Amino acid sequence: MVLRIFNYAYSHDILMKSLCVKVERKQGEEVRKKLLEMGVLNKKLVIKRNDFIYIPLTRNVDLGFEIIEKDFDYKPKEETDYKKMVEIPDNLRKFLPTSFDIIGDIAIIKLEDELLPYKKLIGDALLMAQKHLRTVCVDRGVKNKCRIRDLEIVAGEKRTETTHTEYGIKLMVDVSKVYFSPRLASEHYRVAKQVLKNETVTDMFTGVGGFAVMIAKHRKQKKVFAIDINEIAVEYLKKNIKINKVKNVVPILGDAKKEMKKIEKVDRVIMNLPHKSYKFFESTLNSLKNRGTIHYYEIIEKDKIKNRISDLEKICEKNGCKMEVIYLKTVKTYSPTEVMMVVDVKVREKNERSK
Repeated sequence: MVLRIFNYAYSHDILMKSLCVKVERKQGEEVRKKLLEMGVLNKKLVIKRNDFIYIPLTRNVDLGFEIIEKDFDYKPKEETDYKKMVEIPDNLRKFLPTSFDIIGDIAIIKLEDELLPYKKLIGDALLMAQKHLRTVCVDRGVKNKCRIRDLEIVAGEKRTETTHTEYGIKLMVDVSKVYFSPRLASEHYRVAKQVLKNETVTDMFTGVGGFAVMIAKHRKQKKVFAIDINEIAVEYLKKNIKINKVKNVVPILGDAKKEMKKIEKVDRVIMNLPHKSYKFFESTLNSLKNRGTIHYYEIIEKDKIKNRISDLEKICEKNGCKMEVIYLKTVKTYSPTEVMMVVDVKVREKNERSK
């Protein structure tokens, strides 16, 4: 089986007339970079070269060079759909995943058993289709209590460490040693925006610090207690604190239930352990200030969400408090019948009058 490589020839039948900068060949690259920085380089057209360099423009600009009008070829359209670039039996194409995780320059893809014999071809196709990727891994599931992915490198560089960027922060992570989901980027930012000045926050299952670092980068919180039971995750958290030059994040290695008893009560708690959050909810109430907020994440059957909300309300009643649902949303689909939900709740003492 071979990888089908597509070669696209330039079309000389369709030309585009455009303004361009005429420069000497030795100045071509310097001027091209300057035009790119200024946002006036026409990237859809092919630069012409002969005795001079002719660089197409989106508008007139004065750089001290001659501006003329010339005919240019359109750039070829590159194929970006890996499914069109890999040669596998036609009866298996329906099993090719339509989505996958990209963390930094590493792609993590789940494959049906039928596709495993073609994993190298699929990985190579992904690298060709998405030029910024350097490594492709097949995800064989999550293992142990630290939620670490069981990964196999099938194409590209033999490494699993990368730097992921989202909403102005950089997160260094080894995807084979620490669980991280790029699909929570918008949640990291949404929650961070809610944190008020001088609030104290606990991120119960922090990983490499997606929530904690985002909060510290964008808000003026008093302190974020960032807890994780995975020693490697906490080491990466410490690196990410330095990389992003943030303050007031307190890394804590240990079991969240035990560690939360040792720290002060906080204004806000983030509970992102979606398969087990429910087991921690009651103990979380005891670490929360009156009228504090909990951001609760759980992977659950779609038709059981209302029942789960009722369960959480009963736990609050049992512990002498009431909760108000202030936000409820499906974050992502987990399986045909399951979703990851987030519910934000405000918790107040039972005998306090509503404000």
